[in-house]
Amino acid sequence: MSENDPLAAAFEFQRRALEGSQKALERSIEFQKRLTEAVTSGLEDQAAAGQRSAEVTRRAVESYLDAIEAMVPGAEAGVSQIREAMDQQFEALEAAGDEAVALTEENVEEVQTASEAYLDGLAEQLDLVAETHADVEAQTLSFLEETEAQLDELAEEAESQVAERVEEIQDRARALREDLED
Repeated sequence: MSENDPLAAAFEFQRRALEGSQKALERSIEFQKRLTEAVTSGLEDQAAAGQRSAEVTRRAVESYLDAIEAMVPGAEAGVSQIREAMDQQFEALEAAGDEAVALTEENVEEVQTASEAYLDGLAEQLDLVAETHADVEAQTLSFLEETEAQLDELAEEAESQVAERVEEIQDRARALREDLED
């Protein structure tokens, strides 16, 4: 087969399309990974900002309660109960924030693990498709070469049979002419 063969060009086009699709898919998965990392980082930053905000609020409320204790005689018992309730609320808020961050990180890790497993499986499938494509190409080209060789042999046989038949006819015509001349 020549290098300018349209069938070989078609197989080359298909091979390049497969390779391009695989690269595009890999870039897409890589983009998803980076996006997930950015979202995770953003969530962590948001959680840290939330904790700082809660701490600022806590200090402000404590300062307010300190001011009430200093200004209102006998308010210590009531302010103490408020402080205790406030501490419980802020601790619960902090625990909920920590749990939310932990769950988010866990889910992100699971998504990343699943994405990597998917990409690995897909890469294996694409490798198998590429191998199968190469096998089909080799078999097709081999079949065509064998067919061309067989056609060449048949053409040679046909030419030789035609030549033999022409010689037979010529021999018969000469014999007939000789018989007629005699």
